Amino acid sequence: MSFTHTSQISPANYIKFLYGQYYKKPAIILIYLFSFYFLSRIINGTASVPSFEFYYIIFSIIFPNLMVYLNLKKPGVKKYVYAPMQYTFTDDVVLIQGVDFKTELQWSAIKKVKVMKHLLFFKTSRTNGTLFDKSLLTAEEMEFIRGKVIA
Repeated sequence: MSFTHTSQISPANYIKFLYGQYYKKPAIILIYLFSFYFLSRIINGTASVPSFEFYYIIFSIIFPNLMVYLNLKKPGVKKYVYAPMQYTFTDDVVLIQGVDFKTELQWSAIKKVKVMKHLLFFKTSRTNGTLFDKSLLTAEEMEFIRGKVIA
């Protein structure tokens, strides 16, 4: 089986993806648990407002937004994320072609396919991968991809 689609990721979907990746980390969840604890101390009056607890809460609100902002401002985001890319799925490889690049991924190089509401994330390493618009796929094509990654 072989099929080709041209996928373009919207900025809104990319931002949702970044926040989702950020908030699933155990360390970030722990930071927010401490924030809620410190907020309860401020509300109960056991901690004063200009204190460590107060600044910790401010940091925990600003930090994720700053990280997403810095990711959006990285060089190449517009060219390699938002630009339309042609994906060709074959029995052996996934060919990805952008405006000025062409990548050939063996199915064995794809460690995991994360299925999200609007996107597929083809994870090739712990921190890298490629995004694809899931709405372009039929049910048969989706099963083909799942079968290739599991095999």
